[in-house]
Amino acid sequence: MKRYIYIFLATLCTGLGLAGTFLPVLPTTPFLLLAIFLYMRSSKAGVKMILRNRYLAPYVKSYFSRRGIPVAILVRTLFLLWITIGACIIWATDNLYMRLFLLLVAVGVTLHLVGKREKLN
Repeated sequence: MKRYIYIFLATLCTGLGLAGTFLPVLPTTPFLLLAIFLYMRSSKAGVKMILRNRYLAPYVKSYFSRRGIPVAILVRTLFLLWITIGACIIWATDNLYMRLFLLLVAVGVTLHLVGKREKLN
């Protein structure tokens, strides 16, 4: 029974990680790392599925290698971040303080991610 619960939770985390590749409000890498942790305790095929997936593997492999975020992923992530938060600033709220807060979050996340970019030799 425990194995099936782990598989369910790992699959859920994988789905959230996949959604995070398109929605910058969901953190992709932590969900995928949690999914691998759960799959390691329940399904070796699940681990292989993530590590062989052309969309999900770069997030996890770059984390394990400590090389940093590949530039292509960084650019895509920042693009989606600014599109999403920009849309929220423009259409989701009329409150000036909330708009400023969202702007500060976007700037903070951008600075954090740029600091984690792939190191070039």
